[in-house]
Amino acid sequence: MAKKRNIKKSLHYIMSDLFTATLISLADKKADPEKVAELQEKILNVYEDFNSRLSNYERKNAKAFFKQYKEEVNKEIADIFAAIEKV
Repeated sequence: MAKKRNIKKSLHYIMSDLFTATLISLADKKADPEKVAELQEKILNVYEDFNSRLSNYERKNAKAFFKQYKEEVNKEIADIFAAIEKV
């Protein structure tokens, strides 16, 4: 199992890259600023949610928790990435 610190860093890097992608799409002049703002808010909320969940997990079921955590993070990242492409 990776250290929580490393997982948090990776999550931070991924979410900051997604946030940067929204800024780039906004600079493209084709994106709707309201949709981009909503997407940025969603990215921040997802980051806060997953970061707090990582801080408070049950140690007895760590393996199951991290497996489910990884699946949910990947699903959210894919959803956000698809939303960025639509904007």
